[in-house]
Amino acid sequence: MKNKGFTLVELLVVLVIMAIISAIGFAGVTAVQKNIKKNLWEAKIELILSGAKNYGEDNKNKFKETDTCNINGTVKEYCITKDVQFLLDNNYIKTDEEDNDGNAIITNDTLDEDDSNYIVNEKDVKIYLEDNTIYATMD
Repeated sequence: MKNKGFTLVELLVVLVIMAIISAIGFAGVTAVQKNIKKNLWEAKIELILSGAKNYGEDNKNKFKETDTCNINGTVKEYCITKDVQFLLDNNYIKTDEEDNDGNAIITNDTLDEDDSNYIVNEKDVKIYLEDNTIYATMD
């Protein structure tokens, strides 16, 4: 009489193949998630810089030659520094993110929540006037 079931070796081969396929799929999903978080953070940076430029345009007359910032080793005149919280408080940036107390926050999704730089509200934005054009940068 011939047995019609699978042998133990055949079952183990199928399990090994499934494990390999799962590992490949997991690695792909993880890479996609990292890429999404990176793109979201880059979009938030653009939002912050855009809000900072709008603030600069609205306050061009407040820039003074004596106000300087060091940007990547270069001293810029007509430069002021504001933090992200200032831009949030003055409605130059809008966000749907909130902390546990209901305060508006902006988070860096590429970092873990327990990282001290995860919430970027205290991060400085340098806004400067050069050739009658407003620029903004973050470190």
